[in-house]
Amino acid sequence: MANMEEIVPPAVECGFCLRQGVALPNPRQLTCNHVHCLECLTGFYNENNILICPWEDCSQVCEVPPKELPVHDIAKDKPKSCDLCAKKGKDNEQAFSYCPLCDTIYCVKHHEFHQEYHEEIGKVHPTINMEQYELLKSQQSRVCADHADKPISLGCDRCLKLICIECVGKSKFCDDGETHQLMYLEELVAKLNDKINKLKKGMIEKEEGLEEIFKFTSQTLAEYDKETAETVQKIQHKRDAQIKALKSEYQQLEDKYTEDRLRTKTLITDFLEDEIIKKWSQIRNIMRKTESRAKHAHQCDIVSSYRDTKNEIQRLIDEVIPSVEAPSVSKVREKSVGSEIIIEVVSTDRFLIDEQLKLRPSKPLPKSLKLLHTVSLPSAPYSTRVWNSQIVTGMYNKAVATIDNNYQVKGSFITFNNYPKAMDVYKNRLYTAVCGNPWTIYVHDQQGKQVHSWSHNDTCDCYTGLAVTCDKVVAPDRKNKLLIIYSLAGNKLKDISCPQLSPNGVSLCVSGSDKVVVSDYQSYQVCLIDISQGQLLWTCKDVPHPLGVKCYGERYILVAAYRSSTVRTLDRSTGEVVSELTDSAIESCWVLDMDISRDRLFVANYGSKNIAVFQLQP
Repeated sequence: MANMEEIVPPAVECGFCLRQGVALPNPRQLTCNHVHCLECLTGFYNENNILICPWEDCSQVCEVPPKELPVHDIAKDKPKSCDLCAKKGKDNEQAFSYCPLCDTIYCVKHHEFHQEYHEEIGKVHPTINMEQYELLKSQQSRVCADHADKPISLGCDRCLKLICIECVGKSKFCDDGETHQLMYLEELVAKLNDKINKLKKGMIEKEEGLEEIFKFTSQTLAEYDKETAETVQKIQHKRDAQIKALKSEYQQLEDKYTEDRLRTKTLITDFLEDEIIKKWSQIRNIMRKTESRAKHAHQCDIVSSYRDTKNEIQRLIDEVIPSVEAPSVSKVREKSVGSEIIIEVVSTDRFLIDEQLKLRPSKPLPKSLKLLHTVSLPSAPYSTRVWNSQIVTGMYNKAVATIDNNYQVKGSFITFNNYPKAMDVYKNRLYTAVCGNPWTIYVHDQQGKQVHSWSHNDTCDCYTGLAVTCDKVVAPDRKNKLLIIYSLAGNKLKDISCPQLSPNGVSLCVSGSDKVVVSDYQSYQVCLIDISQGQLLWTCKDVPHPLGVKCYGERYILVAAYRSSTVRTLDRSTGEVVSELTDSAIESCWVLDMDISRDRLFVANYGSKNIAVFQLQP
C-alpha cells in the first residue's frame, strides 16, 4: 500500500499569517511568485507601497500596490490527475504512478487495482512515481514540426537547428548561407556538453578568484573596523588626557589666584591689627586713663603726672595716621587678539600687588629643534637661566657669567669660593646653590649684591638642581632622600620624602605654584611632586639618564638625557612621553641644565663648554 501522506497536494501558504490550504482567502501573487493573502499584504506594505518579500532566501522588493497584484490561480497548482478517473467522468483524483507499458497515469486506488490485476495474470508491469514520470516525459523524443510522424534526430553544429531524417534533403544551409554541419542528436548533445564543461572550468576558476577576493576583502574590512576602533579609542584617550590637563591648568590658575589673594588679605589684616587697631586702642586707653585721673586722682597726683600724660598724648597726636587705599576689585580683561584672559589685581600705594594671573592658550606641542646660536664660554657650564633679558650661567671656574642679547659673554657677574652647580631666578633675585660640605644657597639682586645666604644640608659633590616658586625655595638633600623647602629668605619650612633621589646628578624645575619636577640620573626617573601636600603625582621611567628638565607652557615638560641627541617631551598631567626632539648638536654633550624663554631653548652643554640656543618649532 502506498503511503497516503505522500500524495497530499502541496498547500498554498501565506508568508505572513501562515494560513494554509486551497481555501486561502483572496490570495495574491508577488512579483517574485510567492503567495500571500490580501489582508496580510495590506498591513505590511509601507507608506511608499513597497514591500520586501519575507520568504526565506528571497527578500525581493515588490513595488506593486497590494490591490493591483494578480490573483493567484490555485487551479494551476493542482497536480496531474488519474487517466482512468477522467475517462469515467469522475472528479479528478491526484496522480500517484505511471505505467510505461500501459502508458497510463493512476491514482492510488487504480494503482493498487493495476498492480493486483497483473500479479494475478502473472505479468510484471513496473510503475514509476510522478517525479520519475515528469523526468521521463521531458527526455522523450520530440516530433519534427514539419513531419509529425518523425522524431527529431539531427542537429547542426553551426546554427544548432534541429531536424528529422526527412528534412535533410530540404534543409541544407544555415540562415547565414553556410552549409549545415549535421550530427546525430546524441553526438551533438555530447559535443555541446563538452563545451559547457570547459566553460564550467573557467567558471569554477572565476568562482575561486571571486572567493579569494571575497576572503581578502572580508579580511580588509575586519582590519579596517579594528583600525577604526583603535583610532577612536586613541582619540578618546587623547581627549580625556587633554581634558584632564586643561582641568589641571584651571585648577593651578585658581590655586595661584586664591593664594595671591589670601597673601594680600593677610597683609591688609596685619596692617589693620598693627597700624590701626593697635594705635586706636592706645588712644582710647590714654583717654580713659586721663578722664579717670581727672575724676578720681588727688590733685597732687594730677600735677605730678601732668608732664608724662602730656608727653604721651602729644606723642600719639604727633604720630602720622597711616593711610591705605583699599585694593581694587579684580578685573577680568579679555584681549581682542587671541583668547588670552588676564586677571589683573591693581596695585595700591600701601600694598605692592604687582602679580598678574594670566591664562593664555596652551603652547603647541614642539615637534622639532633648530639650532640658532652657540655661545662659547671660558669654562664648562653647570647651569643656565634667562634673567632680566640676558642669560646667566654658573661655570666650572666658580663664577656666574652673563650673556647679552647679542649672545656676547660680558664676563663674571658673581664669583664664589666653590662651584655654582645649580641656579634659579624669581623676579629680581638670582638663587644659586654652591657645592661644599654643606652646600650654601646664595641670593643676589640685579646688581650682583648678596641679599641672603644660608647653609643647605647636602654633602654630595655631583651636579644638583634648585627650584624657586612664588614663595618657596626647593633643594634636594640626596643623602637623606629629602626635598628641603625654604622660605625665600632661607627659613626652613619643612622637608618632603623623595625616595627617587640618588647621590648622582639631580635636576629640578618649577611646575606651577606648588609642584616641582625632579629628574634623577642614576634611577632613570622623572617625577612630579606636590610640595604642598608632599604627594608623588606620577613617575616616568622612559628617559635613560635624565639630566636637564624644564616646563614648556602649561602642558609639557622637556627632559634631556646624558649623551643623547634626543630631548623627550612629557605630558605634564600624566608623565607620558608624547614626542621626541632630535638634534645632533646635543648628542656629544652633557646637558646638565636647560631653560626656556618663549620659543627658545637654552642648553648648558658641559662637555662642549658652550650655551646652545635652539628654536622650539611646533
